[in-house]
Amino acid sequence: MSSEKVENGSFSVMALESGIKYATLEDAPDVPLLIEIVGIRPDDIAKISKHFEIDLEDLQDVQDLDERPRLQIEDKFTMMVFRVPVDIIVAEREYSTNPIGIFTNGRDIIVIQNDVVPLRKKRLRKKVQFGTTASEVIYRWLEIIIHSFEHTLDLIEDTINKTEEDIMSDIYPSQLEWFFQLSRDAVFMETSLKANMKVLRRLMRFNIIGRMILDEDRLEELEVDLQQQVELSAIYRELIENAMTAYDSIVSHNLNRVIKTLTSISLLVSVPTLIASIYGMNVGLPLENDPLAFFLIILVSLFITLPLLIILRQKGLV
Repeated sequence: MSSEKVENGSFSVMALESGIKYATLEDAPDVPLLIEIVGIRPDDIAKISKHFEIDLEDLQDVQDLDERPRLQIEDKFTMMVFRVPVDIIVAEREYSTNPIGIFTNGRDIIVIQNDVVPLRKKRLRKKVQFGTTASEVIYRWLEIIIHSFEHTLDLIEDTINKTEEDIMSDIYPSQLEWFFQLSRDAVFMETSLKANMKVLRRLMRFNIIGRMILDEDRLEELEVDLQQQVELSAIYRELIENAMTAYDSIVSHNLNRVIKTLTSISLLVSVPTLIASIYGMNVGLPLENDPLAFFLIILVSLFITLPLLIILRQKGLV
């Protein structure tokens, strides 16, 4: 949205050339308009479909959270679908990225979002309202889409660093469950970025859309920015994989140490156990009639066990 604070369920109408905002679509004059919707409602998209002669089914496609990025050029409108990250801090979310639809007839432009696009650089959202043509708004929304991944990838990097510290200091890191979810998110982020790249490159091939001509140089600059996000996403995914590998190695190492310790303790206990088992047999044995037999047997067990304990201590096994 072009305003500073964006909320779900909002419907914004603004004249491109003058920047004047209108309460409803019916109040707006017959001038180029920018329509921005956050939180798709059936009444809103039905109104958009009727007013701008856009197929209702195409508008409804953006509601499908599994919709893939694509470029669709029709006689009366052009449809661009990209994927943007969601707020990955929200635990009950189902997806890592959501679709966003940009529709234009070369004169007006409609941006439909399922949810607020997370963005660190708030100034990019403000810049949308200064666009005076549909093509200018497209450039600025492409910047928002690209930099929304920058914000999310920064969160992933912070979590990677913190979780790596936890892994090195704790056998069972408290953030491990969140880290597993993060590794899943990173895969979806990279997939969405690559799909967005395909749409952007197709836009560069079809830079003349109806009455609207897109600047190839600006599209190339956006492609460079998007490529950087793709590379960052791949790097973070590898870092997550390395951290998980390190975690597995640490767990295996600690498990080996525990098994060695238990084996050493079993060896120490086996000596007095063996002696006690022998003297528990119902047969004639040395010292069976000696009143000090019990104490002598205990001393013999200690004389055998203590040197063994010292040896195992020196080797760091107990």
